[in-house]
Amino acid sequence: MAAGSLTFRITDLRQRPVAGRLRITLDPHESAQGGARVRATFDLAGHEIFTVSDIPCHAGLGTLYTVRVLATGYKPYAFFQRIDATERNLPSEAHVRLMVNPRKVAAIVPPRYAELPAAFRRGLEQAAMVALASEDADLVGRQGAELYEALGPLRQACLLNLVAKATHPSTERLARFVRAPTVLRQDRCFAEVEPELHTLVCRSARFVSAPSLLHAPPPGFVRLDSFKSRDPHANIQVTFMRKAAADDLWADIDIDEADGLRHGFEVVRNAVVNGRTNPYLIRELLLKAEFDTLIDPKYDFVMA
Repeated sequence: MAAGSLTFRITDLRQRPVAGRLRITLDPHESAQGGARVRATFDLAGHEIFTVSDIPCHAGLGTLYTVRVLATGYKPYAFFQRIDATERNLPSEAHVRLMVNPRKVAAIVPPRYAELPAAFRRGLEQAAMVALASEDADLVGRQGAELYEALGPLRQACLLNLVAKATHPSTERLARFVRAPTVLRQDRCFAEVEPELHTLVCRSARFVSAPSLLHAPPPGFVRLDSFKSRDPHANIQVTFMRKAAADDLWADIDIDEADGLRHGFEVVRNAVVNGRTNPYLIRELLLKAEFDTLIDPKYDFVMA
């Protein structure tokens, strides 16, 4: 039987080499002629380019394969590939960018407080944290570096995700209208905001009206309306609320995975931890988003 080879590049979403073990499996498609299952295992060790050789195929038409890529700590990736009897086939996925499996993350390595943008630090230094639930109580009275360090990995990750998204052009850089956080959780942030933010998202073509029933206002506040960015995934949603007895305007700001992201053959659905959106998945969706400039929350993972 004739044979061909396949060479492609494999990195993480930041286009860096991945660590651990890599397993590549090629299975002939059920409608294909010729071929046979091929398995290859590699020690990644900082490498990016991988070649699988001696792949059996039909001498004339070639053979359609399903290629599956699995690396330690990452989500599987799969694609179709026709293998011809040539020295090197041109891959349909020349560069495979792997998403971290959020369930394999033990902790994060966040930027140090001094490394945060000045506007970010000013917001934390003006924080007026309140407890809307028992989970918020440990942050009450904290500001600045003390607040940042007290967040822990999940809440830190969520905040860094929100800042990365809210300072990106795809959201009209809405972060500039956020005065100070009041509640920080692993899946959302409540913050006091400038009235101009409401005007901005109402008029922006980058946002669309969205349901707000799942965004209940805190006691003493009246829900106004809600808007979501038009991204196909990793949308930022801003739900406005006003204090009934004053002019204070708050926003409940969160990011979700929307309708899921097709990753190879798989649709990546909402990953949850403690019953809520996992911010580690949101980081990966932000990194994978296709914009002119990368949305990078700038923290690293410590794998379990």
